[in-house]
Amino acid sequence: MTYLAVCLVVGLWAAIAQAASEEMMAKARDVTVPSESLELYVVPLTTAQLSELADVWQGHMSDIMARFVDLNVQLETLSGSEAEATRMQVASISDEQARIGANYRAILASWTAKGGATEEITPHQKFLTAMAGATLMATDARTLVAIVVGWLGSRDGGVGLLMQVGVFLIALFILLFIARFVRKFAARGLRRLPAMSKLLQGFVLTVVYWITIVVGLMVALGVAGVNVTPLFAVFGGLSFILGFALQDTLGNLASGLMIMVLKPFDTGDYIEVSGASGVVDDMSVVSTQIRTFDNQIVVVPNSKIWGDVITNVSAAKTRRVDLVFGIAYSDNAPAAVEVLKALVAADPRCLKDPAPEIFVGELGDSSVNLFCRPWVVTEDYWNVYWGLTGQVKERFDAEGISIPFPQRDVHLVPVDS
Repeated sequence: MTYLAVCLVVGLWAAIAQAASEEMMAKARDVTVPSESLELYVVPLTTAQLSELADVWQGHMSDIMARFVDLNVQLETLSGSEAEATRMQVASISDEQARIGANYRAILASWTAKGGATEEITPHQKFLTAMAGATLMATDARTLVAIVVGWLGSRDGGVGLLMQVGVFLIALFILLFIARFVRKFAARGLRRLPAMSKLLQGFVLTVVYWITIVVGLMVALGVAGVNVTPLFAVFGGLSFILGFALQDTLGNLASGLMIMVLKPFDTGDYIEVSGASGVVDDMSVVSTQIRTFDNQIVVVPNSKIWGDVITNVSAAKTRRVDLVFGIAYSDNAPAAVEVLKALVAADPRCLKDPAPEIFVGELGDSSVNLFCRPWVVTEDYWNVYWGLTGQVKERFDAEGISIPFPQRDVHLVPVDS
């Protein structure tokens, strides 16, 4: 009994589904069905049913085209008020023809989306193209002008298109405002994450901005009446192709993300990498922009940076200034050391902790080399380096301590002729 009951339920359900499908087919065959309703009627239909429906609408298109051509042939023998009345009929049939063509294309689109055979769909598409060309050829100039004027004043034609463009532009303006607001709101949230680098923050804000733009653009196109479903298929195909075409760029993208996450440097840092050195001005997902001290802009691919040794000069808050001063062997080395100590102690930019190191470090070929190593805040490095160098030269001259030139003793040995 249970098996029979299940069979009865399944059979009843199949009968109901079949009846609903036949009802949809009957409604979709009706030549007077509005385009909005037809798009809903074809949703549950199979490819076989859509193939049958395409043949039906091909017949509708052929019938309306026959009436259109017949009226245009009559126009060649008419004049005056009769010709004007016939032109009005031609314009009316032209509108009907446009509606039938739109329904025909909607059926073909649904058939294609559900996996219909290309060799079966292509003849229908060629038929539509041929009908469009034949329509232009069969229409005389005055009728064509009347059709165009009627289309421009129609809500489904020029007026509707103008309204759609206006709605899209308004939606686009609102979208840009929303995207900027979302980016500003996200920036506030990211400021509460001090561990996140400025580079990563900038990247996240850019991604948020463009995602908002893309999603909003889809919504704006949908509001304007554009079918955005095919765009997703296009984007999917493009992403697959670009994945192969832009392998090096994707490598730079991956390296850029690693740099942003692991933070070996940040904007404003002085770095040395891949033979370039300077201050990091900006960074995108594919390259890093470095500004040298002489104001040159060096753009380095991120993959070159991540695959090389990165020296971040600005990472630490303090740095040691390494200075070497040479004095003559005949000069008093301890006195020269005291002069250096006094100069370092008098400079407020030199830190007391860590303590500076000043000592005789090397006996060179032409001089006794004194090493002077004060510690400074990183931002003061070059000012102290250049400042102490000039001050030492002046004080050594004042104290009579000489900075010798390279010297070499030459001994001449006479040779008996």
